[in-house]
Amino acid sequence: MQLWGFSSIDIAAAVFFMLAWLGHFWIVNHSPLRVKTITYHMNKFRVQWMTAFYQRDAKMFDALIQNGFQQGVLFFASTSILIVGALLAGLGATEQVIGVLTDLPFSATTTRTVWEIKLLLITCIFVFSFFKFAWSYRQFNYVMIVAGAAPQPGIQTAEEDDVYIRKMAAMHALAAQHFTTGLNAYFFALAAFTWFLNAWVFICATIWVTAVLFRRAFASKFINILKE
Repeated sequence: MQLWGFSSIDIAAAVFFMLAWLGHFWIVNHSPLRVKTITYHMNKFRVQWMTAFYQRDAKMFDALIQNGFQQGVLFFASTSILIVGALLAGLGATEQVIGVLTDLPFSATTTRTVWEIKLLLITCIFVFSFFKFAWSYRQFNYVMIVAGAAPQPGIQTAEEDDVYIRKMAAMHALAAQHFTTGLNAYFFALAAFTWFLNAWVFICATIWVTAVLFRRAFASKFINILKE
């Protein structure tokens, strides 16, 4: 069966790729297993950080940390735009690229339609990552506003202080989640690049990327240190 030049295995590989990506996102962020992830453990430290921030008078150190977060997000947002521009420029070099891919062993990208659809898929992934990074950057700005509006200790009750602290930590965690989602999109985009060779390589790359991301979320050396 052929659909726009794609074989059945190509369609199966694309569906498997999307299911792997969505499945990874759901397991790490919404399933009962999320309490075992590195993100869950780091969110506990966010509460401790906001508690310390709330209680100390000199907050320059906290501002420097937050600035580091925002600069990192801004870097990836800018990089995403550059990558999208480069990928769209690749549409203008279709004939040359097909000539190169045709000479490669096991390459299944031999027509203009197939090349353009695959390229547009990868472009959409990086557009998605840009939106995630841009929204994460904006949310980190909101966190700074909420932090700057924090009342002095002793003005509110202890319960109200705790609610405000956890609110700041939750907002910071949400901004970090959007950043991580955009960053994971980069990894899945790398797997999608292998589709230019053939569907089997694409499936293997998707499995490898998903396994790496699961290991980093649940069994990395960093999370083992946090658990100690």
